[in-house]
Amino acid sequence: MTLLGTSCASPVSTGQSNPSTIADSSCTLFGPIYTYGKDADVMDIRTVREITIHNETYTRVCGENK
Repeated sequence: MTLLGTSCASPVSTGQSNPSTIADSSCTLFGPIYTYGKDADVMDIRTVREITIHNETYTRVCGENK
């Protein structure tokens, strides 16, 4: 329960005066998933879909040039 409660804390309740200064480090920790050659041809279609969803989400959240 403590973990859940702390993950929902707002910038105001944590003493941060400017919420726009919050940094999201997920873009530095994760990146797009690349396939090579005929990887997509031999992968299960569900895997290909999940990779596509991951990459689209990464691009939407982090931008294309990160």
